Amino acid sequence: MLDSILNITTLELKVLILSMLPITELRLSIPYFIIYEKIDLFTAIFFSILGNILIGITVFNILGPLIYKIKHMKYISKPINYIINRTKSRSSLINNFKALGLLIFIGIPLPFTGVWTGSLAAYLFDVTRKRALFAIVLGVLMSATIVSLLSILANEFWFNIINDQINKKLGIVK
Repeated sequence: MLDSILNITTLELKVLILSMLPITELRLSIPYFIIYEKIDLFTAIFFSILGNILIGITVFNILGPLIYKIKHMKYISKPINYIINRTKSRSSLINNFKALGLLIFIGIPLPFTGVWTGSLAAYLFDVTRKRALFAIVLGVLMSATIVSLLSILANEFWFNIINDQINKKLGIVK
């Protein structure tokens, strides 16, 4: 699936789609496109933020209500209830602090946090639409800032290590 996404010719669309995938979200799209694809910083960050916000709003407004409506259907009740229970168990921060918890949950880029789980948890814990939207947008901006800074620093650090190793091999001393 990832190969077919990366074969899309429009670079902006690639960034947008990759940032909308569950689990990786912009935590993958920003470093991947900055470090590996070497696209400009603005494009990688802007379209990653846009994709992450769009999927957060979609999960909160469409997927959340849909999951609740179909959770009693015979063949899909087990996986749906697993998703609901897993989301609730990992989202006590959102339940306790509502919009502020949602902002922190989405904004700190750790494994099993992010806009997918956070938006679904916001729906499950009855965070109001206005507060959820505000927290989703700010959380995505916070996460994008952290991931972008780490990506830039990691890229520079890695580049310096490689240059030092090449210089040593060539006998160039600074």
